[in-house]
Amino acid sequence: MYFTLVAGGKAETYACCQGCPSLLSDSILPSLALGLKLTVPTPVGRGKCPTCGFRWADFDRLHRFGCPTCYEAHAPQALATIARIQPGLEHHGRRPLDAEADREARLTKVRDMVKATIEARLNKARDQLKAAMKEEDYETAAVLRDQIAELEGGLPDAKQ
Repeated sequence: MYFTLVAGGKAETYACCQGCPSLLSDSILPSLALGLKLTVPTPVGRGKCPTCGFRWADFDRLHRFGCPTCYEAHAPQALATIARIQPGLEHHGRRPLDAEADREARLTKVRDMVKATIEARLNKARDQLKAAMKEEDYETAAVLRDQIAELEGGLPDAKQ
C-alpha cells in the first residue's frame, strides 16, 4: 500500500508491506501508525504558552514574558525581535561587573583594612615596649616583645 503525506509544503510518499501495521483501520492515522511526528504550524503571533497562556501580542504590549516557558513557546518571534533590536552575537551594553573581579576587589579591600589594623597595633606595641624598657619593666617588655613578633608574622611584607 502506498500513501502520500503532505506536511510543511512537502509531499513524501510511503510504501507499506504486509509487515507494517494495518493502516486501513479508521481509528488510526497512517502517520501515527508509522511513528511519524507531525507538527501543525500555528500562525505567527497566535500561539499561546502552554504553561501560562501568554500570547505574543501580550509581549508586544507589555515587553516582557509571562513565565520561563514563554521563551520556548515564542522562540521564532523572540529571536527575530532580538535580531532586529540587537544585531550580532555579542552584547554591547551596560552589565554588572564580572563576579570574579568584584570578589577580588572586595578581598583586596579587606586585606588592606586588616593590614592597616595590624600595623596600627604593631606601632602601639612598639611604643609601649620602648616605654616599658625606659621604666625597666622587663615583664611587660617581654609580653610586648612576643606580641610584636606575633603581629610581624601576620604582616606579609613586614620588616624584621
